This record gives sequence, C-alpha cells and structure tokens, in this order.
Amino acid sequence: MKLCVEPEELSITTLEKFLNENNIKSNEESASTNLSKVLKTKEKLKEFKSKTINFSKPIITQNGLPVIFPKTINVIQGKKGQHKTRLAEFMCSILLKKSDYTKEILNLKACQNKDYTVCFVDTERNITEQFPYSLQQIQLRAGYKIEEHPENFEYITLLEIERKDRFETLRQYIEHIREQHKNHLFIVLDVLTDCVENFNDPRNSLELIDLMNKTINEFDVTFLCVIHENPNSEKARGHLGTEIINKASTVIQVAYERDANQKETDIIKILYLHCRTTKKHEPFYIKYSESEKGLVLAEQREITETWIKEPKSSIIEVSEYLATRLTEPVERQKI
Repeated sequence: MKLCVEPEELSITTLEKFLNENNIKSNEESASTNLSKVLKTKEKLKEFKSKTINFSKPIITQNGLPVIFPKTINVIQGKKGQHKTRLAEFMCSILLKKSDYTKEILNLKACQNKDYTVCFVDTERNITEQFPYSLQQIQLRAGYKIEEHPENFEYITLLEIERKDRFETLRQYIEHIREQHKNHLFIVLDVLTDCVENFNDPRNSLELIDLMNKTINEFDVTFLCVIHENPNSEKARGHLGTEIINKASTVIQVAYERDANQKETDIIKILYLHCRTTKKHEPFYIKYSESEKGLVLAEQREITETWIKEPKSSIIEVSEYLATRLTEPVERQKI
C-alpha cells in the first residue's frame, strides 16, 4: 500500500490510519501463512497415521535400557557441585567414542547405526583452563588425544556474549552448525538458564523452548540441557526450568546420597525423574574417582554401607537413656 498524500497534508490521523491498515494486512498475511502451514502438516499427519509407526531407536542406552532418543529435548538437573556437567560430558564421549576404543563409560553405549556431531555450548567456565580441560576430558574418554581435533566435535562459549544477546547468538549458531554438519547433532546447553536474558520471564523462556522444539521437529537434532535446581528445593530453576521439565522426554536428577544423619556421602544417586517413551528406570549410583579424574560406578558394598548407617545419638539422648535405665531397679523395689 502506498501513502498517496503530499507531505504537508500528512496528519497524525492519516499516519495512524496508514499504519493500522498495513498492520492489519500484515497480520492477515501471517495468519494465512500459518493456516497453510498447519493444513500442510495435517496432511503429513494423515499419511503417518495410516501406517505402522516404527519408533526410533535410542541414541544412548545404559545396560540395554533406552536413555536418550533422537530428536528430543532432555534434561540433567541438580544442585551446584553435584557433577551434572560431568555426566553430560560422559554422554558426549559416548557419542564421540572411537569404534576401536573399548573402555566402558558408566555402562552407557551409543547406537552405532548413526554418525554423530557433538556440540557443547558452555556458559559458566573460563576459557583459559576450566572449559578447555572439560573438552580434553571428553576427548580422552572417547579415545582421542588432547591435541587431536575431531571433525564431529564442536564447542563454543557464550560467556563473553551479553546476556540480552545470547538467545539470538545461540539461534544463529545452531543454524550455522546445522548447515556445516549433515549427521545427527547432539547439542548440550550448559547451563540452560544462562542462554536467555531472564530465565524467570515467560517470553524469554518460551522463545528458547520454541527454538528447540522447532529444531528437533525439522532437523536431525537432539538437545541435552543442564540446569541448576533452586536452593532448598528439587525444582529446576526459574520459569524456564518449569517449562523445560514439562517439554523434556527424559529428565535425570543428579544428587549426593545422604546417610541416616542426612549428611551428604561420597555416593551420587542418578535418578530418572521422567521417561516419556518408557517406564522410569531404576536409579544407579556413581562416585567421583581421583585416580580416574572422573565419575565411576559405585560398588554395591559402598551403596549398602550408606543405606544401613544408623543415626548417632546425641550426648543428651545418651544421658537421658542411662538415667532412666539406672534408676529403674530402685523404682521396682519401692513397688
């Protein structure tokens, strides 16, 4: 639509009318495009519905049980310092693992019918030591040397990007690596809440979740999101945490096991909070090994010892108990 008036004749009313008419036209065009899109998808659904559904095989299993399926959103949650990131790193190593490298990693295995590109997006660690060390460990566990640069291993940090610009930077980066790699993309976002300007803002949260949902539905991509839990709570952090848990296919919680005195032990419990495609798996137990510089499976003896430890009585409780028992015979003699 052209504005057919002389500049001197342009009034506020005329300008508002012009803008409103164009806005209505733009909205109508957008609605028409969206309608066409959903009707086109309906035809695809009709085609899929008329055939036997062959569900995709998992890309990561543990002891033969499916853990992560392709083209899904998945979550690892836990308190600060509970080795959430290390568990995510292990899953990266599984997908990058050389075919002739036989070392087991927490009994996790990758489906060998696919080729994977792993992309690690970090938001917390420094770029001189912490993040490079993490990348080294991922490679070493996959059978590579630290000086090697596997073509299917991508990584960036958003630490140097202003928070208000991170979502758009991430969106552009996902589009970039999708064009660079034609095999299955496994994208780790660590930590998820740092990828948006405000993780308590519903708009910011839904923008990121919509981006992930759109990506997994249109392309061969899987997301693994690492997120902190709120202090004194097992709830994932912020509005973004609430929404991502609702959308996730697999939700895994990482937490130190507590003894009978409610003190944290060295044993870490890996709990499946949600499995969309299967029943919830039984938890498994790991610990940090200084010799391995990483996580290893805990022995059954160590797990059992944690469970059977009895609470220790306080000095006051012992004193009261002894006072009662020592005076008991005297009371009986009076009777």
